[in-house]
Amino acid sequence: MDLVEAQARGFAPPARHPWERARLALVAQLIARHAPLRAGDVVLDIGCGDIFVAESLALRYPDVRFYAVDSAFTPELIQMFTSRSLAPNVSLFASLDEVPADCAASLVLLMDVLEHVPDDHALLGEIVRGRTVAAGARVLITVPAYQGLFCTHDTFLGHYRRYSTPAFQALSTSSGLTPIISGHLFASLLLPRAVQVLAERMRPTHDVAPTVLASWSGSEGLARSMAAVLEWDGRLALALLRLGVHLPGLSNFAVCRTSV
Repeated sequence: MDLVEAQARGFAPPARHPWERARLALVAQLIARHAPLRAGDVVLDIGCGDIFVAESLALRYPDVRFYAVDSAFTPELIQMFTSRSLAPNVSLFASLDEVPADCAASLVLLMDVLEHVPDDHALLGEIVRGRTVAAGARVLITVPAYQGLFCTHDTFLGHYRRYSTPAFQALSTSSGLTPIISGHLFASLLLPRAVQVLAERMRPTHDVAPTVLASWSGSEGLARSMAAVLEWDGRLALALLRLGVHLPGLSNFAVCRTSV
């Protein structure tokens, strides 16, 4: 969860939104297939938010070190999240400059991060060429898809943009990354988002409401059931990709490789 959303919830431990759960499951599948981790590896989670992804993966890979970085971290937030975490192999930092000098990450996670900065090309290039990333490392990126779906959800989160497929591909290749696999996830969420955008355009407002992640109040059982549907949606998209069939979806993703 983005720290803006976590703050809107008062940093209370939430019943996780179905989308967060499904995205985590799909990310874990992509890592297992395209960026397998070994004991002693380092994972760099940049723009980690409330460390849900980093902590969940760290519990699956107890012999892998996870460095979770977010520029919105304060010393107080780092202390709070560290005290709550169940994964001793996660370390938190407010900037890449604070990451230990011997870090050579074999996997970099950029989960819905690049849309938050004015110059996404500069940031991605700086990361992949930086001292913290090993040669030949994998980089797993997700971003929101389709600029035409930009709405109050994006405004609340501080997004500068959403991404077309050509723009997303140009972003990765201009940074010297070699794509391994790329596509879309969450086709079933396209229609609800399109309806939301249409409604906002028919009745323009300057009010910016919290996102559904920030306001989610469903039960644990409902969250699990909805997450299962969204995970099936994503797994279908990944299976079709292996057959050369590209489904549209609310999120763009790519697994890439840095230069050796």
